[in-house]
Amino acid sequence: MPQAENNEKKENDDALRRFIDRLENWPEDEPPSPAELRSLRREIHLTEDDRDKLELLSENHIRRARNALAGSAYDQAAAELARASQLRPMDARPRIELAGIYLQRSLERGYGRNDRQRALKLAHKALELNPGDMEARQFLHDYRRMNADFMAVKYRRLIIPAVIFTVLLLATIWWQKDWVLNFLSPQTEILVHPFTGQNDGIIPDSRDIETNTTGISGGNLDAEIFLSSVGRRNDDSYVRLLGRLEVSDKNLGELKLMLRGRDAQGSTVFTIPWDVRDDTDPVLVPGDSQVLVLFRWLADPETSIESLEILPYEIKSPSQESAQEPPIKPEIIWDTARPEGASLSAEIRNFNLIEAYDRQILNMEVALENSGIVELSDLVLGISLGSDLPEYTLKAVTFEEPPLKRGERRVWPAVIGAPLDADLQNRPVTITVKEP
Repeated sequence: MPQAENNEKKENDDALRRFIDRLENWPEDEPPSPAELRSLRREIHLTEDDRDKLELLSENHIRRARNALAGSAYDQAAAELARASQLRPMDARPRIELAGIYLQRSLERGYGRNDRQRALKLAHKALELNPGDMEARQFLHDYRRMNADFMAVKYRRLIIPAVIFTVLLLATIWWQKDWVLNFLSPQTEILVHPFTGQNDGIIPDSRDIETNTTGISGGNLDAEIFLSSVGRRNDDSYVRLLGRLEVSDKNLGELKLMLRGRDAQGSTVFTIPWDVRDDTDPVLVPGDSQVLVLFRWLADPETSIESLEILPYEIKSPSQESAQEPPIKPEIIWDTARPEGASLSAEIRNFNLIEAYDRQILNMEVALENSGIVELSDLVLGISLGSDLPEYTLKAVTFEEPPLKRGERRVWPAVIGAPLDADLQNRPVTITVKEP
């Protein structure tokens, strides 16, 4: 009997090893499609223990990557996160972290183009895997702002030669305009293409299902789910979830959940690791809330799924530092039509400055509370420290998220760049509510 058990264990280990070897055929920025992953899982069957081991392996790679990053070992951190991304082909979170590492390494090496392009490709892939991922959207938004600043500095010395060249070129064309027109006229063609809509060929089909949140509700957390559904687009199945999580008693740091899909008999159809918060997110204090947004492609058809279950995987409750500076109370200005009964209050937490490359970087956390009597959606904020500095745009609440309900308070990180000679200490902070 022990011999038979050993043989079975060896077969399971071999299956997991072959499954991992096949996953390594896809790079971290080009994961397998849902159809390819379904085919692989049909070819190599994994037990529930195998899936747990696979999840543990990916968590170990992520942990080692974060430890390496703390020591500025960017190459090691990138290698570990690339491995974790391969083991989690449908998860956007490790790809966003990997994009951040490539961007940091690019800054350390004079804003190198190769690492920047890798970061950008990974962020776009993460958004493709999870269109509701707010971190991916914010990463791309911050990247565009930062890249515009760096390019302006890089090419500033070329402006005068470019202007002179353009003037000379235009003068030459004007002088030889008849020859240019005669040369171009006989070769001009007008091509007319029929318009095809962006969503042609996509056949959406979804249904709402029940979600059990008893595993995370109660105690320090209270979960509220507004939408939970499964469906498919063409031949690819997906699961979608939208909700809110409120903190009541203790601080909330990192938060990892597990989402399980069950059939009518209660058997597990799929298990998805869900990194809701990591150590880069602002620590939530009692009274703060967190939006829950998840969209995942499924490797197997969704037809047998009858319910969802959210379970805790890892919850960290860091203590509040006693030496922390008191929050800053900003001025709030409405630069758009203010809905009747609408009111906001805010505070700036963890206001700190660092020097990076050729500029100052201001890190802070914006806590915004709906102190009015109406819900607020599509909320765009402009954060300013003075007219001599660029305004930071924060898309606080989008149409894809639950509205900010009465009495609710959410927290967002904000990163603002400024010249090295700018004095940012003791400056008043202004938050402007802008037109979406």
